[in-house]
Amino acid sequence: MNPHDLLQQASEIIGERGADYGGIEDNFQLIADLASLRLGRDIHPFEVAIIMVCVKNARAFSSPTHIDSRLDAMNYEAFAAMFANDYVNQKEGSGIGYKKRVDLKPAKIEPIKKPRNEALAAIVDSIA
Repeated sequence: MNPHDLLQQASEIIGERGADYGGIEDNFQLIADLASLRLGRDIHPFEVAIIMVCVKNARAFSSPTHIDSRLDAMNYEAFAAMFANDYVNQKEGSGIGYKKRVDLKPAKIEPIKKPRNEALAAIVDSIA
């Protein structure tokens, strides 16, 4: 598949999703508003798009041949470009860019364990 075909597919997805979810601007603003409420700080649609790129990149890393994640990431990059000027204007004077935090530590969570199916376990135990 060549880059032109991939970009064409990504473009078609925007049209399909627009029909399902409404306009890009309204949808990303709603996501930003909901995230702002949940996180207790203002989230901009630009930040939503960047986070979604990260989600799609992580999924593509886990499944390199799954093309949908790459197409979605292309679209989220395009949406980030759409929102970038407004984001920069709102952040003017506050400094934009990555600031490495020396105290940043990974989240420590227990691995998710599949619930034990007691009926199946009884069968397996009786065979063993």
